[in-house]
Amino acid sequence: MPPIYSPVEDSDSGHRKQSLIVQQHERRKSISVAKAAVISSAMLARKDSLTNLNRVNTIGTPAGTMPSHIKRDSMAAIADLLAATSVGGAPKKKRKPSILDNPNAERLLKVACILSLVTVCMNTPKTLKIFPILNYPILVIDTIVTLIFTGEALIRINHMGLIQDHSSYLRDKWCEFDFVILLFHWFSLLLHIYLNMSPLFPHLELVYYDYFGIIRCIRPLIIIRFIRLLLKFKLPKNRIQQLLKRSSTQVQNVTVFFVFFMALYAIMGIQLFGRMDYHCVVKNTNPKNVTINDLAIPDTMCSQKGGGGYECPDNMECMKLDLSAKAEGFYGMFDHFGASVFTVYLAASEEGWVYVLYDCIDSMPSYVAFLYFITLLFFLAWLVKNVFIAVITETFAEIRVQFSEMWTKKEVTIDDELKQKIEKTEEGWRLIRLDAELQHMSGRIKTLQRL
Repeated sequence: MPPIYSPVEDSDSGHRKQSLIVQQHERRKSISVAKAAVISSAMLARKDSLTNLNRVNTIGTPAGTMPSHIKRDSMAAIADLLAATSVGGAPKKKRKPSILDNPNAERLLKVACILSLVTVCMNTPKTLKIFPILNYPILVIDTIVTLIFTGEALIRINHMGLIQDHSSYLRDKWCEFDFVILLFHWFSLLLHIYLNMSPLFPHLELVYYDYFGIIRCIRPLIIIRFIRLLLKFKLPKNRIQQLLKRSSTQVQNVTVFFVFFMALYAIMGIQLFGRMDYHCVVKNTNPKNVTINDLAIPDTMCSQKGGGGYECPDNMECMKLDLSAKAEGFYGMFDHFGASVFTVYLAASEEGWVYVLYDCIDSMPSYVAFLYFITLLFFLAWLVKNVFIAVITETFAEIRVQFSEMWTKKEVTIDDELKQKIEKTEEGWRLIRLDAELQHMSGRIKTLQRL
């Protein structure tokens, strides 16, 4: 039997949809009003502060100029207040306390981090060969430390959830880091057990190689977790994330800039110099059987007569030798793109590049080598490096400003007689009155205080 169409049900569903749309529209409208109120109040505070500074003029700043720290403070307050009133930016619910919040639990984790760092430093083939008595103590300590970290991970998973929502264990960046460190602790522990099983069960013919210890290379990063446990403070997450996103974009642009010049000068080196195979050798030397006694001391590159490079003395001749890269020493070659990139990077590091320059001067006209290396050093060693340093310095300066704003109490002066202090509470930013003598204030100030 086909379903019966009911216009009443269709009308009800339409009314529900319309009411939902109206509710969403009203919510967006209220959020916009809240944003406008926040911005207008902050701008009013800044304007009054600027008026007061122009009136008093005790700090030596030009008229109409606001100190940078007041600008940063008011903008920081606007950012936090807007984050609290934006869509999806509602304050997070308080996390329920767990056993890991106990100070004793934190002390236990700090001790575990230190023990893990000590054992991974002692667990080397040479150390265990000299002091074999340390083998089993290291195994016992690693087992205890790994079990402590495993228990902590299980408690956090039980408390936060595994992967259900955005605040779950495997969706938190630091928890992901801790989980990776825990995995390598288990790998290291199993490898140590495998090492101890080899002499105890010879009939199993277990083979152990020293390079298996590369599994432990991640464990020293436990020092990062130890520093996190020592430094307890809350970061302004939204602003720090925006800052890191902007700085990562700048670093990416500088890296592309650097790679471009690396590839450009590598190709130019291949085209200008190529294989520099001409050497000064003793006359009548067999090019297929060259010994060190046949070469000049030191080994000197050269060019044919009229080539513009170095010409060998009369008792020697310039001969093309087909030497391997191993015989030449893998130093300062433009044979192919890979070797040319390495040579360009060597010159950009400004360490030992002059020997490559001398070989190029001996093989080609000197002005070609001078022009090539001067421009290479300008772009790669000076320009790109200084731009990269500037980006990193700016990023750390901005982070320092964020920390100073977080650790310093904000104070805004509204009038000569009215002082209020902006403090961040659990409910957000609040204006707290500092003046207690209301009887000496004007009516307008008292009205503002009551607001």
